[in-house]
Amino acid sequence: MKSRAALLGLALLTAACGGEAEPARPGGPVVDTADILSPAAEQALDARLRRYSDQKETAIVVATVPSLEGETIESTALAMYNGWGIGSPRTSRGVLLLVAPKERKLRITVGCGLETVVTDETAAQIIRENIKPQFTVGDFENGVSAGVEALITRIDTANVAPGPVSARCRQMMKDAA
Repeated sequence: MKSRAALLGLALLTAACGGEAEPARPGGPVVDTADILSPAAEQALDARLRRYSDQKETAIVVATVPSLEGETIESTALAMYNGWGIGSPRTSRGVLLLVAPKERKLRITVGCGLETVVTDETAAQIIRENIKPQFTVGDFENGVSAGVEALITRIDTANVAPGPVSARCRQMMKDAA
């Protein structure tokens, strides 16, 4: 039932963004449908995230939506993450930073391959310390940029091996191998 609700949420989100019923995988790591980033900031972020993905085999995607259309940020982020297939199926090293400025919500969703590195507590800390202070003063560009840099720093400097923690993720990773 939860997955059906998540798929419905993604369909509603995609329709709200002017898309089709089936979500298309984004052509790049920045999908700013809420139009909160300037073209220059979007281009710089896109280049940064493409380089990082090429160098580290870790995909970080930033997505903004004009509205959650009544869905939760959690279900929308999970549906987007899964629907877009963020990260390599082999490593599941992916991160989605989703921003819904109308509802004043944001979420970091992490793939199974990074569960040990970017824990729920770490994601909450990055939101609280790096992103929200900028968003509070209306500076979305610097908030997104600060969040991305904090994620990259955490991934690159973590003192734990990347990998799955939850039973669901351990099974998924085993099945993918």
